[in-house]
Amino acid sequence: MKVLIISLETWRDGTNGGNVLTNLFTGMDAEFAQIYCSAGAPDNNICTHYFQMTDAMAIDSLLHKRPMGRVINCLESNTVAMDSTDQAIGKVKRLGSSDALRVVRELVWAMSDYRNEALKKFVLDFDPDIIFAPHYGVTYMLSLTEYVAKLTGKPIISYISDDSYSLKHINYSPFFWMNRFVLRYKTRRVWKRYELIYTMTETQKEYMSKLGKPMKVLMKSASFGDVPEKKTVGTPIRLVYAGGIYLNRWKTLAAIADAIRELNRDGVKLTLDIYTGNEISSEINKKLNDGVHSVIHGSVSQEELKEIYHSSDIALHVESFDLKNRLAVRMSFSTKIVDCLSSGCAVMAVCDEKQGGMVYLKENDAAICVTDPKDIDKTLRTLADNPQRIVEYAAKAKQCCIRNHSQEQNRAMILEDFERYCK
Repeated sequence: MKVLIISLETWRDGTNGGNVLTNLFTGMDAEFAQIYCSAGAPDNNICTHYFQMTDAMAIDSLLHKRPMGRVINCLESNTVAMDSTDQAIGKVKRLGSSDALRVVRELVWAMSDYRNEALKKFVLDFDPDIIFAPHYGVTYMLSLTEYVAKLTGKPIISYISDDSYSLKHINYSPFFWMNRFVLRYKTRRVWKRYELIYTMTETQKEYMSKLGKPMKVLMKSASFGDVPEKKTVGTPIRLVYAGGIYLNRWKTLAAIADAIRELNRDGVKLTLDIYTGNEISSEINKKLNDGVHSVIHGSVSQEELKEIYHSSDIALHVESFDLKNRLAVRMSFSTKIVDCLSSGCAVMAVCDEKQGGMVYLKENDAAICVTDPKDIDKTLRTLADNPQRIVEYAAKAKQCCIRNHSQEQNRAMILEDFERYCK
């Protein structure tokens, strides 16, 4: 079986998006090729054949009226340099792109020449049996999927993890709503081409099923490997957060840091370590990086993070509590949750009770759940006074992972679905 993947992310095991692809397809008896629309070089042991397009290429194509994209093979994939324009665009993204910039980006891609002979040759030469195309809230990615579908006539399986369709949002930018309505229109069009759509939450499955295509819940799988069973808790108790601090997640982390500082008035009982690749403003640095109770570190690799978790006690999952961001992520299930569940730590979730990840964790009694920021102090105080509760929830997290995130079960389901739709 030959599988063509169309994705926004560069397929690197060490990044979140790339790690998800590796998690899905490791051990699958198939040949893979990927079209990806980001800067940087792939780094995985599964796929060897790539076609890359980037924002910088789209700008160059528009300005100089020439086709964009390039083929990358496995021998040169680790030496692909990042264009200086892509580097500059990356810095803008890390600072947080505005709704207006998103519209500009969509227009640049729409006017660029990405539907060209080089891409067509790559697709037809590979001649896939099936296409795997995650569903992004990015219109040009959906247009790219449509184009490849028309070229090949092959079945498409998709994967949606965020809300890219509903109108239940708070935003006063006309550019946001301009993009939203175009995205809804495009979603309805490309949805008709999907044979099957995976999602991570029952909430999103129920909502998107109204578009009339079969859907299944598929969560990231996990492997415990040599993760030891937690039997003791450190002194001080170490909390760890790894991931993005955008969408005002940093404010929830700041509330946790404030509670820890208060609890540590008569001695250091708890500490918070934050690992993130996001830009740190002076305000965030002041709130989260005091050097004792709460410390910000840079991003780390998946292997380094595993070691960090091994020496920690509580893995944090947080979301913002402001209404705008609560609505934005209500259907989402962060893949970081599975990383937390398989970390060997107890999991502590601090977010709205209706958020998709929180609903799942509460239903499975897999985490210490805080659904009101006013309860953060009380919860941490209880854990400091009763550390055995951390040991108990570390065991519950592991059992949840074994029940619901089996690599073998996921692989069997994916392979069965792919083979069925190939036929």
